[in-house]
Amino acid sequence: DKVDEEAEEVPLPKPLIRIRDAMLQHHKRIENLLREHGVDVDPEEPSRMCNVALMGIAYRWACGESLANIMPDTWLQEGTIVRSIVRAEELLRKLQDVAKLLGNMKLRQVFKEAAEL
Repeated sequence: DKVDEEAEEVPLPKPLIRIRDAMLQHHKRIENLLREHGVDVDPEEPSRMCNVALMGIAYRWACGESLANIMPDTWLQEGTIVRSIVRAEELLRKLQDVAKLLGNMKLRQVFKEAAEL
């Protein structure tokens, strides 16, 4: 069993690697802007705010792999995984509402399909 986050190495498909890398670049840019403008941020906070360790796990689960099959490959607790995925699904549902309010039905459909994975 994996026992620490350093051991977390869930392989990602190329499209997710590109998304992860872009997300980390944007996060680094925001982190630099915060420092540039003198915003007082706990040095540990940026890494907590952009933790991508769950990406591969969520992807495997979304592809139909059982949580029992996934658990031996991660240091994360089952409750953390389930809670995180439920929160992501709730966020996607809220984003559907925002897209609807903005009148963007195509974007709303994208969020709807993502939430249904």
